[in-house]
Amino acid sequence: MRRLCFLAGALLCTSPVLADDYRNCGETWHLPVSPPSRIVALNQHAADLVLALGAGPALAGVAYLDDTGTPQSEYFGVPVISPRYPSSEVLYAQKPDLVVGGFATAFGNGVTSRSGLERNGVASYLLESACNGHSLDYFELIHNDLSTLGALLHKQQRARELSDAMDADLEKAKALTHLDRPLSVFYLDSEVNGLDSEGRRGFVTNLLAAAGARNLFADINQYRVTVSRETLLATDPDVILLADAQWSPASRKRQLLMQDPVLSTLRAVREGRMIDIPFTHLLPTVSSGRVALELAERLRALP
Repeated sequence: MRRLCFLAGALLCTSPVLADDYRNCGETWHLPVSPPSRIVALNQHAADLVLALGAGPALAGVAYLDDTGTPQSEYFGVPVISPRYPSSEVLYAQKPDLVVGGFATAFGNGVTSRSGLERNGVASYLLESACNGHSLDYFELIHNDLSTLGALLHKQQRARELSDAMDADLEKAKALTHLDRPLSVFYLDSEVNGLDSEGRRGFVTNLLAAAGARNLFADINQYRVTVSRETLLATDPDVILLADAQWSPASRKRQLLMQDPVLSTLRAVREGRMIDIPFTHLLPTVSSGRVALELAERLRALP
């Protein structure tokens, strides 16, 4: 009997771990295979997190790259399976065991919804900053993503190192901010359907505060804010921050600002106090501490 128990125990010890339960977006989810070996990242910043954790060899495909100049065939050696969100056929063709999304829109309806994926034996993870009802402490949400995904990918040590590095960069950024009056910054997300920006609930408010500046529309308790030319002229920001995205390049925004008869009179436009920044740097990601530090340095260097 003792020998049978020993053999049973040995078999259990040598068998792969077949399940992990984890919390994400306030719910408990199930990971069928641990660690996952075929991950698909939907959104560039989701892929960046998986790569930063050192799980690149398990990354089977990425989709929806945002920044201008980003190659559309491979991303750090990982195949780009779709320029936008992939169809269900393309997604399932990758045979994923974990799908990581950066925005809630990454998960569609039916078989590509999170529940649909789970019914088909595929785990999913949505970055906490994209969950419904998330807190506005975005840097803490990044810590949560690192902790949870670090555990799921068996990269806990790397996750701790990344968390510590982010905190160190935030401390360095804080040390650079000694202005009596923080610079007011207008963030121009897109000019396609008006002057789109972010209010208090957007990450840009946190990012600018970490860099020693103030989001011009931080008093508006919304995520998205569309402002008129007249409102922007009346507030006259110190600096304009331009998202550089494939669907709305910073160069096109600059052209609009400099040629528009109203916007061209803004002090920040006249004095050239405009900063281009990749779109993914304006999202809560593993590199957000470094982005805050670099932004603090660039704001400090403005004339």
